[in-house]
Amino acid sequence: MERFLHSLAVLALACLMMTGCVSFLARPDSSRFFTLTPLAETDAAARNSSATQQLFLGIGPVKFPAYLDRDELVTRITQNRFEISETDRWIEPLEENFTRVLAQNLSVLLRSDRIAWYPWQNSQRPSYQVEIEVLRFEPNAAQDVQLSARWAVIDSSNKQLLSVKESRVIRQTKAKSSEASVAALSEALGDFSREIADAVQAVAGQRKP
Repeated sequence: MERFLHSLAVLALACLMMTGCVSFLARPDSSRFFTLTPLAETDAAARNSSATQQLFLGIGPVKFPAYLDRDELVTRITQNRFEISETDRWIEPLEENFTRVLAQNLSVLLRSDRIAWYPWQNSQRPSYQVEIEVLRFEPNAAQDVQLSARWAVIDSSNKQLLSVKESRVIRQTKAKSSEASVAALSEALGDFSREIADAVQAVAGQRKP
């Protein structure tokens, strides 16, 4: 009888394990992946960027706060509380996505293909460098998104600070969804890109012989 009960217990445990494995294997992956969207070429239509078409602009380093250094989308619920999505993720590290799209935006706005992001090769020497410290870049419970950053335009030849600024961009989301939040974050990054483009144009215009 004791051997029979032992065998029955082993069989029951095996069935539970098999059921659990089948359930685990059958569970669909509910992950959704997102990326920021760059500006369209038409955004450069009204800009006079003759002073910047030939310059070589370096973007970075771009520093992000540690709480955003993760795959999942983060939403600020209150000033001191966040919600981390269980299903919605960035398709690439957010810092890389932000930097790449910013470079694309500046290429459009300045009508220049000579945009590189940090670290660039030793053989490359940008005319100007834009260093950025991102303070906030997330949606919140009020259905808007915020991008806050400190940044500087630097003369790469002598490391002279040419312009030091702090930006705060807020965009309203069009719906309560991750898609709408990422779209609004892309718009906020577009606005931030325009601020940087204006500063670079001003600096380049002053230095132009």
